[in-house]
Amino acid sequence: MPAIQVTHCMSKPLVYIDQNMLGFQHEGKINFSGISDLRFVYSEVHFAEICKSQNPEKYLRALRDIGATLLKLQNDNFKITDLATLEEEGSPEEHYSRYMESISEVPFDESIFDPLQVWLNGGGNADLLRSLQHRISDHIQILNEFFPEDLRISPEYISNVMSEPLEQMISYGNDVETTRATLGGKKGHFGSIKGDNQLLQIWEIIKPFLPSCNTVTSDQFFGFEQIPKIENDPVSKYLGIVRCCAVLDILGFKAEKKSRRVEALANIRCDAGHIGMAAYCQALVSSDRKLSERAKAIYQYKEIGTVSLHFVVG
Repeated sequence: MPAIQVTHCMSKPLVYIDQNMLGFQHEGKINFSGISDLRFVYSEVHFAEICKSQNPEKYLRALRDIGATLLKLQNDNFKITDLATLEEEGSPEEHYSRYMESISEVPFDESIFDPLQVWLNGGGNADLLRSLQHRISDHIQILNEFFPEDLRISPEYISNVMSEPLEQMISYGNDVETTRATLGGKKGHFGSIKGDNQLLQIWEIIKPFLPSCNTVTSDQFFGFEQIPKIENDPVSKYLGIVRCCAVLDILGFKAEKKSRRVEALANIRCDAGHIGMAAYCQALVSSDRKLSERAKAIYQYKEIGTVSLHFVVG
C-alpha cells in the first residue's frame, strides 16, 4: 500500500522530528536508529530546508537511518485539507527528488509576500515594502501564461491597486512596539506570559482594545477561522497554525528577532510549518526551545493532543 491515512489509532505513536534533530543524528550527538516502538515522521517542510543546504544528502541519510516516513497533507483543488497520509513506499531521497521536480514545475514563489510580513514584524524598509507591488505584478505575468486570455489579470492593474495602500502603510510606520501597545501589550508583555493556556491569556489582554463594533473571535484573530465576507473556505488545522505563528511573530510571543529580516523568513515559515505538520502526530521533538514552547501553547489552545518535547542535546 503506497499511503495510509493517519488516524488516532495508529499501531505506533507518530513522532515528528524537527530539522535540527536530523543534524544531531548525522553528527552522532543523538541516535534514534533502531527505536522500534515509535514511528518517526517528516514532511516536505524538511525538504524546503534541506534544499537550501550545501549538503542535502546528510539530512536525507539521517532520515533514512532512523527509518522515518513521509507525512503528507492531501489537497483538494489546490486547497490544503486535514487528511494526512503516510507515504509507505519510497526512500527520503526518492521523495526529495520528486519534491524538487515539482517545485521546479510550479512557478509560484512562496516568498513573494515576505516584504509585507517583515514590515508587519517591525523590520525591512519603505523601499522593500514598495517592491511588493512589483514582485506581485511580475509573478502575475508569469502565472498568466497558464490561464486562458479571458481569465488573465493585468499586472499593471495589480500594481496600481496596491500602490496607495502600501504608501499608507509606510506613512503609518512599522514600529512593532507601537502595534503591540495598541493591542494592550507593553514592551515584552506578550513574550513574558507564562502559565496555563497562554494564547487565551493573550486574547484576554487584546480583546478590550479592539473596537467595540469588532465582532472578531479569538480563533479569527489568531488565524484559525476564516474572516466572514473576506474568506469563504474553512481553514485547515495546518494552515491555521501557520497563520497563528505569523500573528505571534507580530505580538512577540516566543518570536525570533530574525523574523524582522527578509532573508530569514524562509526559516521562520519552516518553523511554523513544522509545528503545523506535527499537529497530526502524537509528539513533536525539537531542540529549539522557542519553537517547542510556541507549539505547546498552540496545541493547548486548540486542544490538539500532540505533545511538544524540547530535546536538550549534550
